[in-house]
Amino acid sequence: MRRALVRLVTPIVWRVPGHGARKLYGFAGAEQGSRIDLLQAAHRTTSQQRRALYLRHALDEARHAGMFWRRSTDLRVAEGRAPFPPPRADTEDLFERLGELRFLAFVHRGEQRGRRQFELYARHFDRRGDARTRTLFEAILSDEHRHEGYTRELLVELAGSERAARAELRRAALWEAWRSWRRAGRALAGAIYTLAMIAIYLVAGPIAAVAARLTRRRSGWQLPAPAVSLTTPTSMPSAAAAAPSTAPTSTPSAVFAASSTASTSMPSVVSSTAPTSMPPAASAASPTPVTSPTSLPLSEAS
Repeated sequence: MRRALVRLVTPIVWRVPGHGARKLYGFAGAEQGSRIDLLQAAHRTTSQQRRALYLRHALDEARHAGMFWRRSTDLRVAEGRAPFPPPRADTEDLFERLGELRFLAFVHRGEQRGRRQFELYARHFDRRGDARTRTLFEAILSDEHRHEGYTRELLVELAGSERAARAELRRAALWEAWRSWRRAGRALAGAIYTLAMIAIYLVAGPIAAVAARLTRRRSGWQLPAPAVSLTTPTSMPSAAAAAPSTAPTSTPSAVFAASSTASTSMPSVVSSTAPTSMPPAASAASPTPVTSPTSLPLSEAS
């Protein structure tokens, strides 16, 4: 059924603009992931013969990834688009999770499925007249046949018989179906979550905006009220209050007295325009009294 579905959708899928480059890039990523799994298998197996076979298989997968990526780049450039970056893949630690026997069954199934799919693609591009892409799949098919053959031989050797190998292949098929189901479930859950969040935002967003607009307090710019000063002329400091209310006025006689005392080297200075409310120190200083000639001693007066 899978082969019939692939044969049905292949002419449609490869004719979608830009889809061919993306599909080839996806093949490059899959080959890169297989390379990592095979390198781990070569590192952990206890057989030197199987280690050599795993390493050779890993080198083939690395070469296939580069071939798919280069052809994808050519198609992207021909369409006027930027090429994809070098393919990268993660590992699922299949050798540790499945063991070597089940790992071989899984790899054999993957190589068999890939070989059938690539044969179909090679015939499709041959009918379309795309010689470069057809040659690409035909070159990879020669390696796929070899990978499919050696994995089946190792599987029978480790399982002990052909019947045990077929049973292991069935178990690997069930495990692969369960893994695909979980992947599809995660993808479906992600899509449902995205759609649910979009629906919630579309429904709750306008409601929240209207509610915020209705409950928002209307306020504008206001100038602050002027500060009222409580300082009055009557609330002066105590030192100023203790000063006399009247200051000596500047009369001609006071000016004459100040000028006469200045000649006797006394330190008092009197301003002719002294204010009536002077600071405490200035108001407390009184003019220096002028000594009249009549107040001299009798000897000097005579």
